[in-house]
Amino acid sequence: MRHNQTNRSALPARNKAETLNWDRVLETYKALKELPEELPVSEGERERILAVYNRALEQAGTGHNDVAMIALEKLTSGWPQFSQAASLYGVLLAKERRYREAEEQFDKVLLASPDSALATTVDKCRMAAREERIREQARDSSKKRNEHVLMPVRASMAKSGILQRAADEDGTGRIQMAGRREQEEAYRMAQNKTSDTSRTQGNVVRLIQGLTLAVITASLLFLIFYFAIRPIILKNEARRERLEWMEKILEERESENESVAEILDMYRKTFPPIDGK
Repeated sequence: MRHNQTNRSALPARNKAETLNWDRVLETYKALKELPEELPVSEGERERILAVYNRALEQAGTGHNDVAMIALEKLTSGWPQFSQAASLYGVLLAKERRYREAEEQFDKVLLASPDSALATTVDKCRMAAREERIREQARDSSKKRNEHVLMPVRASMAKSGILQRAADEDGTGRIQMAGRREQEEAYRMAQNKTSDTSRTQGNVVRLIQGLTLAVITASLLFLIFYFAIRPIILKNEARRERLEWMEKILEERESENESVAEILDMYRKTFPPIDGK
């Protein structure tokens, strides 16, 4: 007879998330009359280990999980092949909501005794502990996110007077909602502050819009001057330089040729000198 522990497969889930009832799992563990034959211990040790295990199971059944876990941890560290003690230790860890440690403990049981009669039950417990751990992590993350979101809101409410600190019986103080009159006064102050802020922001926006319009206008004027007016000015300047050069040549040759003198005279009559030149 290897052991009289019933490996009941009915480990019902309490809800759709298939959460195991760890108390019911604990009820499937029964006191042993003999240790498993494959456990490598001497006859003297067998009696002592058996007594420690049964005593730990009794303590767990009466709610003294901490005492039972100390004994089971020692048994598990000394004889990891003792799957009943090792798996019971994992169940108690799960009952204490130490799901990560429970999952690791169930993994150790499967590695040390993969072919034991408890393997199927231990695997179910391992998966349940993993799901519990993931759900708990998700809840913690959601709670932290909510706290992060609510923190500035609470600070704003406290700053505006919606929340106020009242004295407790022990004098330490607690946070509570302010009275209706205080809340109305806080709302009026907040509205006035919001109105002033809105006006200031409106003035800044109008100033920025004016500056933007001025920059756009100046840019357009520069582009018109550079690409439309400047080429005309340069062209006229070049034409003036050519005419001045021609006039200078005609003046130099005026005394040499009468026709040149006539042309120069006609030019001066058609285009009289500017500024008395």
